[in-house]
Amino acid sequence: MEPPLSLFDTPSERLDAFIANELLPNKECKKEVHDAFHMIQRFLRGSCFTDQEARVMKVLKAGSVMDGTMLKHKGEVHVVVFLSCYNYSMEVSHHHDMLMLIKERLHHYWKNLAYISDICVDPEVPSSLFFTIQSTMTSEPIDVVILTAHDDLGSFHPTCPPPPETYVELIKAKRLPGQFSSTFIKLQKSFIKSLPTKLKNLLRLVKHWYLQHLKFSCPKAALPAVYALELLTIYAWETGTSQAQNFNMASGFVSVMALLQDHKDICIYWTKYYSLQDHVIRNSVKQQLKRKRPVILDPVDPTHNVGEGKRWDLVAQRAAQCLKKICCLDKYNCPIPAWNVKRVRSIQVAVKRQRGKNLTIWADPFEPIQQMKMQPKLAPLFYNQHYLFCGESGSGQYVLRCHYSLADYGIFSDVSISLVERVSSKIRLCVKHPRNRIPEYYSMGSNDLIGKLMCMIEERGGLLPGQHILMFQGQHLQMELPLAYYDIQEDDILVLSERESYSFSHRKEVRKHMRFFFQ
Repeated sequence: MEPPLSLFDTPSERLDAFIANELLPNKECKKEVHDAFHMIQRFLRGSCFTDQEARVMKVLKAGSVMDGTMLKHKGEVHVVVFLSCYNYSMEVSHHHDMLMLIKERLHHYWKNLAYISDICVDPEVPSSLFFTIQSTMTSEPIDVVILTAHDDLGSFHPTCPPPPETYVELIKAKRLPGQFSSTFIKLQKSFIKSLPTKLKNLLRLVKHWYLQHLKFSCPKAALPAVYALELLTIYAWETGTSQAQNFNMASGFVSVMALLQDHKDICIYWTKYYSLQDHVIRNSVKQQLKRKRPVILDPVDPTHNVGEGKRWDLVAQRAAQCLKKICCLDKYNCPIPAWNVKRVRSIQVAVKRQRGKNLTIWADPFEPIQQMKMQPKLAPLFYNQHYLFCGESGSGQYVLRCHYSLADYGIFSDVSISLVERVSSKIRLCVKHPRNRIPEYYSMGSNDLIGKLMCMIEERGGLLPGQHILMFQGQHLQMELPLAYYDIQEDDILVLSERESYSFSHRKEVRKHMRFFFQ
């Protein structure tokens, strides 16, 4: 029995068959794409430029045909031409002039060889031209993207990280985000081509959904590039399966759709090719990671957030609709469980102790530090009035306050911090009561218990014991813990609130008396 032609009509257990029959390209399709590449390569190397204008250093094939994720009936090829006149300091206007030169000569060259559509600048890919060609009336049309690039890597092997100076120079040039991403096309090829075959098939499935059920429905919307969804798919596989060679295709597809729904929480990056050891690269990446989410940094270009400024709300809506289709349900019509994929990468935190063995924990950089302190390894230590101290070189030295996150301090990668015993000191605290306009001040020891402060507040205000709670930065303070546990410092503001149970019973009693009065 042949599988159905539509993804949304395909049962989840048939997704592998759907990919094999409907998405994998045949030899004829691959040959036409390769022939198109060689025609464009001959044009770029031969008749496109004069010696005075530019010298072609090399021409590389890129895109899905290069990395092994090409779709059936979707011929496409990216052609990257490395020009001698290109560098990071070149004016944007010169980039545009070179593109227009290629466009003008391309029409003249191609008119007798094949049908060619209008050539336009691709708005999604900086420094590129986009057009469609068809060599014969019977062949499939092929989408072509020509990208101009700077040959910064030279003969550097793509399986190894380039020297940090390569990225430092790019960052200091302060060009448009992603303007020189094509320079690192060999790294991009290596990043995707080395992935397992089954993951490439999942990439095909996600790309098919993007083209047929997202882009087709929203043709004029500013959607994220398919490359952004490919990176999210790779990230979901890395963190959800621990990079397993084999996995359930439906679970993988459901996991990607679930991740797309939570786009406002996504903040991911890779350090395979650029290290955060260099302070210029580290500071640049930190600034990128602080931007509005989703943040999806290109693994080969730390200046390029591929998820920025796009209609992710439309992506989330279509993903939610997809999760209701039978391709995402089991044979009992129940939702297929997604992988456990965190929306941000956890980082390794080495905790150095003054006495005792050092500890290593994993933490979400966007969670409050209080959450990190509650981990089983650390929680018992803070009852002994310790605090976390960060003294990274080049980053200053400071106490990590529990109501902030590591991200608030610009920490997004593996870090070493110190667990330091706090010396008790006198601090002045401000306590606000919702019913009093004028706050009250109390002098306390930093290691005094919250309960001691509460007794002083109740005694001074004539309040009934146990009917109020203290809040700090939106957190309910526990009476048996010291002020130091919450990193409460000089002139911090605490808020006194009625317990909800007391407030409710008190209002109920008032209403009871009012009913009695008006009877």
